[in-house]
Amino acid sequence: MLVAAVLLTPVHQAKAFSILGSKATWMTGSIGYQAGETGGPMYLGDGYRWNVPVLTYAFDDSFLTYFGSNGVAAVESAIKVLNSITNADAMSDDLAEYPTYTLRHNNTASALGLIDVKTVALSYLLERIGVGAPERWVWSIRQFFTDPANIQHFSVLNLNYDPETWHQTAFINGTQFTYQVQRYLPGDNYTTVNYPMDAAAPAFTTAAYFWQAFQGIAAQGGILAGAPGTYFPNITREEVAAIKYLYRSKNYAVETVLPDVVGGSITGLPVGTPGTSTGSSGGSTADETWTPTYQVAVGGGSSSSPWSVIVSTGGTNTTTTGTTTTVGTTNSTTFVGTALRPGIGKVTFARIGWDSVLASTTRPYAVTWTDRYITNGVIRSQKLSRSITRPDFIFSATDIGTVNHIPLTYAHATTGDGYVNNSAVNRVGGAGEQQGPGIINTGNEFSFSKVGRFYLNDDGVGTTEDQGTLDISFGSFDGSTNAIIAYPDGASIRALEAQVLRSR
Repeated sequence: MLVAAVLLTPVHQAKAFSILGSKATWMTGSIGYQAGETGGPMYLGDGYRWNVPVLTYAFDDSFLTYFGSNGVAAVESAIKVLNSITNADAMSDDLAEYPTYTLRHNNTASALGLIDVKTVALSYLLERIGVGAPERWVWSIRQFFTDPANIQHFSVLNLNYDPETWHQTAFINGTQFTYQVQRYLPGDNYTTVNYPMDAAAPAFTTAAYFWQAFQGIAAQGGILAGAPGTYFPNITREEVAAIKYLYRSKNYAVETVLPDVVGGSITGLPVGTPGTSTGSSGGSTADETWTPTYQVAVGGGSSSSPWSVIVSTGGTNTTTTGTTTTVGTTNSTTFVGTALRPGIGKVTFARIGWDSVLASTTRPYAVTWTDRYITNGVIRSQKLSRSITRPDFIFSATDIGTVNHIPLTYAHATTGDGYVNNSAVNRVGGAGEQQGPGIINTGNEFSFSKVGRFYLNDDGVGTTEDQGTLDISFGSFDGSTNAIIAYPDGASIRALEAQVLRSR
């Protein structure tokens, strides 16, 4: 009977989430925080998130030329994964509706040295909505010093959190992780190499980690991830747990609104109708999915607020498309710009037309939603709007080159590091550096390297063409019988197979 009772007792599944935000000044390269990383791990309460419900994206002409419609479909497949996530307040406590393991491997794509475009895009977008990579941040260095006897001492943090208890945890999707501090560059430069205690356990289970690992940013000598042929059809409970924590309505923080937000509805700008329309993007025709008007659904509740709301003045929004300028006027002269706000529950990605030659949208777009904020312990609401003059995310293809025989990707924020730190309005006094909480800023560009297929030569083997080895490039693939796609668009698998065989 005792055994039966134990077997029937619900088992708490060990899982963890990590949240990402603006790097603190102490997050330097000497203790493992790399310059190419878009952020650093945050403490609970210091997370960064969006406070607008619709995020727009587009593809510029360079992406369309190099990756074509197949590349667009791959990125939009990643966005479909994120758009399918339910409102944070509707998620279950244990997140049992989401899988714990989704990583897959395509052997043919692996033999051809292809990196999945969808998975790279999915991993990047997870970062830009505030989700950290658990495998990367489960253990990380806070500081180190060298004593008079020339012995190094390290303070190592555990910045992964259990989604149900919010306790720090070293488990990721049921696997317990440990670490070793290693020197990774000449001089006093150290990092933590995180790995499972059980050598047979999976060391890499989240899509959030894929981009960092693929770029070689993650701890040197650590988890092998982002390998050719690896892909994620979906995300896991770990990433969903981070989204739930950040965007649930009971996660309150004093927040500013984005600079392009105005009060009321925007008149004078066409908002269209939900659905699909046709627009021009970089000289090419593309279908754009657009949901112009969005109502935020936020649960009830109250919280006493020691902060006073800051009222901003309204104004006009100007949108320039080609040589035509349209001025939209808001129907409100004032609105609450800075206040205690709950999480918005969910963000939705919507594609818009973008002319990269003119650096403007192909037509005016406007988003209007109901904003919730708290003052004197009461939830209040107001109408807010944005006129979209530039997408929140632009995907492009540029000649970034390669590092260690890997084609690079590059993330760029048009404003600072892409974050707005609101710690000053959330706290009064206190020693030390406050990392957050904050909001994520608009103006993000993600570039894929367009170097195409290339050969790797080294003087130990030989430096002629026939002694080179065909190396890594971008592709699209899954576990179905669909044909594998290699980029630049138009490259055939048969030609790639011939090159692979010739290079061996």
